[in-house]
Amino acid sequence: MSDLILHGDVYSCLDQLEDNSIAVAITSPPYWKQRDYGFKDQIGQEKTPEEYIGRLVTVFDKLKHKIRDDGVFFLNIGDKYLNRYGKSQLLQIPYRVGYHMEKKGWNLKDILIWYKPNHMPSPAKDRFTNTYEPILVFTKSERRSIYNGKERILRVPLQQTPWRHTAVFPERLVEEMLKRVELRSGDLILDPFAGTGTVAVVTNRIRSNSSKEISSIMIEGSKYFVGVIQERTGIKNLVRVPNMEYGWAPVREERLPEVEPMEILTDEHGEVFIANTSDEFLSALKGITTSRFKNFHREDALYFFGVKKWTLLDLYYAHSILYEGYVLRNTLVVSREGDWYPVFMFARDSTRTEYRFYLDRVRIAPKAREKRNWWKEEFSGLRVKDTSGKIKNEGRILEIIERYEDGFPKIVAVQWNGLSSLEFVLHPSREELISRGLTFKCPICNSELEEPYDPLGENTCPSCGATLWKDSRTLPRVEEPDEVLKTYEKLNKENYNLGELVETGKLEEKSRRGKETKSKFKGLERINWGASPGARKLLIGEYFTKTRLYKINQPIVAQYLNILRRNRGLSIREVTEKFPENYRHTVGHWFRKDFGGSIPVPEDISLLNDIFGIEDDLLRALGKTALKFQTVKTSINGRNPGDFIEGLNDKELMKYLEKLYSPTKR
Repeated sequence: MSDLILHGDVYSCLDQLEDNSIAVAITSPPYWKQRDYGFKDQIGQEKTPEEYIGRLVTVFDKLKHKIRDDGVFFLNIGDKYLNRYGKSQLLQIPYRVGYHMEKKGWNLKDILIWYKPNHMPSPAKDRFTNTYEPILVFTKSERRSIYNGKERILRVPLQQTPWRHTAVFPERLVEEMLKRVELRSGDLILDPFAGTGTVAVVTNRIRSNSSKEISSIMIEGSKYFVGVIQERTGIKNLVRVPNMEYGWAPVREERLPEVEPMEILTDEHGEVFIANTSDEFLSALKGITTSRFKNFHREDALYFFGVKKWTLLDLYYAHSILYEGYVLRNTLVVSREGDWYPVFMFARDSTRTEYRFYLDRVRIAPKAREKRNWWKEEFSGLRVKDTSGKIKNEGRILEIIERYEDGFPKIVAVQWNGLSSLEFVLHPSREELISRGLTFKCPICNSELEEPYDPLGENTCPSCGATLWKDSRTLPRVEEPDEVLKTYEKLNKENYNLGELVETGKLEEKSRRGKETKSKFKGLERINWGASPGARKLLIGEYFTKTRLYKINQPIVAQYLNILRRNRGLSIREVTEKFPENYRHTVGHWFRKDFGGSIPVPEDISLLNDIFGIEDDLLRALGKTALKFQTVKTSINGRNPGDFIEGLNDKELMKYLEKLYSPTKR
């Protein structure tokens, strides 16, 4: 049989194939709510994950009749986080699909792990970066198949392509899957969601490099990708299949099984437990549902439960902890000598507080990068986006007033639609240190507080034992980094206020009035930005953002404001009424310490100072802004760790995971 493309709905196209005719099926269906491929009734746009899973299972039930009795089906499918109020939940879609496929008569033969060495980085600060995807291997018979299992870890980089498709199968990944089957002449290889036709490309290569007369059948619903397949493979045999109606229903998921609960009660801040067997794991998972377990642990605790001799049921039931008051945040893969086992990271489904996750302790050290010569780079005209206030604004760099030692701008003049301001710029290499550089100290003994505020527990100074955060006398002292204070102090002496908007023409005039400085400006005026070198930097996506200078946890700000409010004898309502009516709802959220809380923007600080009758250190810090250079840059703290873990023995793994939630470093 010659290679063939079937263009149409996947279910309708499968109906065109003979039963028991396919030796190998390899596919990666559209992931749920990830991409819109632009054609009617496409899979992946269902309203709920249960509908998506139900529809896929119906399609794959049809596929089962087309697979030979000794055939193999490789299913690569990615996961998805369900965005919710509070903490988002990892849905475990691949394993839920596998569970319901087994109920339909498929036999899950194996689960391979596709690890992507060049995975995309993630900005998430409360979970591991996704670095792998599972490949579920199904057969029709438990005993008879052409599948020969080898190493379960496939280390295959992502592959760049020129086509309009961001989820292309790497050719090497298809090759790795086909190495695990015993192909014979006459075998048919099918991809029911063909995309750009990578399975056909690899099939052609195997046929050309061997004496095996194998053929491929590609099913694709997108007209655009049918054209891509033909361009890549030269397949001319194209059949358009009219769509047919077929019934499917959302799946119904099961709760945790009724087993004897095993309660792990070791550390109130979190637990690490690695079971040896599935029975032991499910018993421990059941243990988290007991009131004793919940009462023993803090509400912001973090848990890591794993199982070495896993089954599909372990992977499936991990998602059901959502029904028990928890959220699944990661499914980690621990790699050992070509094999793997899962470790699930979960936390309480609480909107009152975030869980502790000390990411900086386990970040991967950054690689050395070539240094840029900032002295030779032009910044005039570079775009500045103001995201610090209630109204978004956009301006351009007028002039560099002061530079760091390596030539990077430190103080710049920015033009904002006829107004101008002087702005402090964070150096890319110091950005994270400065942003998190506020120091909280005990007001009694002046010792630094590593954990400034615990919204759930007792707040006492670990050095002197003094009670903190009760009233204005027990508020910790707040100190800013010296380099920031010196910069502000210097400019204040020169009669400048960083971030203050003035008319462009008056900025030079204002500088002349300063007694201790000469004018830094030479006739500031509007510039033809399109012709400026800085404007051309936009072509490579570089710009500045104006944002809050310091990153401060919201519960700290809420507790601080509540103490200042009570010190003045004010209720929350009395504070909110001092703000414009259409803004009062926002003001009320400043005093909340749960997920509904928010932080005042810098322009609110002046009014808060007036309301509380105090120019407080923390309020002063909250009112400061800075420019941050937006470009491709490596974090000075290193990359976020991935959810694929290797090279650690049991003891090292325990310590590694405990670091993430323990208040004291271990």
